[in-house]
Amino acid sequence: MWGEVKKLLKQAFETYPTRKLGFIGGVICGVAILIFGVFNTLFAFFCGIIGLYIGSRFEEGDDLIDKTLKALENSVPERFKYWKYFN
Repeated sequence: MWGEVKKLLKQAFETYPTRKLGFIGGVICGVAILIFGVFNTLFAFFCGIIGLYIGSRFEEGDDLIDKTLKALENSVPERFKYWKYFN
């Protein structure tokens, strides 16, 4: 019986390679929820997604630091612009 299950799983993973990634991701997610709880796991995944986004922006060549400082410069009131970052 276990030989047939192994054969079926091997065939499914070889035929559909993305299923292996989905299966492993689902198992990791399930174990994380069991160990850490739902909200802690969601927070960790949310932080991971933010990190993935920031990393992809740096990979594309965007200069996020300059863009952030320019956005702050435009949104900070005049009385605070004497700080060194806004000169």
